[in-house]
Amino acid sequence: MIEFREEDIKYIAIELPDEVKFYKYSGDFEGEEKVVLRLLEGEMPTALRRRLELELEICREMPREYYTDFDTLLGKIQEKYPACTAENLEYIISQGSADYIRKNGVRYFQRSARSNILECQEAYLKSLPGGIYENAYRNPLRHENLEIMKKHGYRKVRWRVREWLTIDEHAQRVGKKIRVHLPYPAECDEQSDIVLHYSSHPVYISNADQRTAFIETEYKKDEKFEIEFSYVLTIPYYDLDPAKVSDEQPTFCTDEELPQIRITPAIKAVADELKGDETNPLILARKAYEYVTTNMSYSYMREYLCIENIPEFALFNKRGDCGVMALLFISLCRAMGVPARWQSGSHCRPNRIGSHDWAQFYVAPWGWLHADLSFGEGAHKYGDTELWEHYCGNFDVFREINNHSIGTPFDPPKKYLRTDPYDNQSGEAEYEDMGLGFDDFSKGRIIVEFEDLPER
Repeated sequence: MIEFREEDIKYIAIELPDEVKFYKYSGDFEGEEKVVLRLLEGEMPTALRRRLELELEICREMPREYYTDFDTLLGKIQEKYPACTAENLEYIISQGSADYIRKNGVRYFQRSARSNILECQEAYLKSLPGGIYENAYRNPLRHENLEIMKKHGYRKVRWRVREWLTIDEHAQRVGKKIRVHLPYPAECDEQSDIVLHYSSHPVYISNADQRTAFIETEYKKDEKFEIEFSYVLTIPYYDLDPAKVSDEQPTFCTDEELPQIRITPAIKAVADELKGDETNPLILARKAYEYVTTNMSYSYMREYLCIENIPEFALFNKRGDCGVMALLFISLCRAMGVPARWQSGSHCRPNRIGSHDWAQFYVAPWGWLHADLSFGEGAHKYGDTELWEHYCGNFDVFREINNHSIGTPFDPPKKYLRTDPYDNQSGEAEYEDMGLGFDDFSKGRIIVEFEDLPER
């Protein structure tokens, strides 16, 4: 893993040389690596060098992401659903439920394709043979939350979470200085009363836009880096009426933030078509939300470092996970002059926690409102109009908020390229003299306690 200033991730927006692109897009990653290494031997501006150094990491990662061919994927699906045919799988792929690339003309699917298909296409697969699509969607937890919020005008809860990181045996270097960043709840309008209850080591709590609990120590064999914390989440319910929008609206958070909030000609063209003559920012945000949630299909994705332009990937391929959808929404909103920004952390349930991304958009007089694009896409797909409408402007209490920006440095910054240079939801680690990748450490999180709090 290369030594790398975190802010240099912006250089991913620089176009690659044609020779590099030739190998990259034909799926010849070994050939691409040779070309990049040769080019790096020459003289060039720092920005171009940083771009090629990033590409070196990408071309080494891609073969680890895509190694399952069509027949192998079909066999894995048939282990659970024997009636699934090649034609059925082609239909599932056409719906955007399997991310793939081509290597020498052959499709290879992303390593999570099987689990993504089993989760996102469960109703279709259960209907085989016969092909009758069962609409069985209803999320009782989210509907219960919506009813509570409508009744009281808000909902207030407390979460208690434990998270940890351990170094895998092959990467353990006893006595070497190690630096660990664990995600930590952000101070924000929604989140308060944040308490650190336990830490396995002395920690430094940052106030960066991507907030972490930082540990630096000499590594001991089989050491576990662990924290436990609680926070209160208070989420208001808004009855959003376009007629109540203020005449004066802000203009912050409407520019590009390279590399992954982009207003490219393609994004601008779609935004202009959506906007037309409309000027009301609430209506414009809803237009962007509707476009993303009705034109995209949820799909697990490769590591974001391996996608050069995430908003355009979403626009052209019509598939993506929660963060990919959020970045397309943010870019469309900004292109229409509506302030929008990234927010991420975890989706929490009383017995489960997992990484999740969403977006915010700003409309006066309410301020920052939430848009959960992947929850909206799922609700729309299964005809749950109530939840589909709810997740454009309103939210739920099943969250841990860690990050208010994408691709910004930790405090203190990492020395080596992060395993996820854009986001942080489960932790990062490095030694003082070398970086550590996803294959070098393991992470875990659990919900310790969930409590509904009395009325405020």
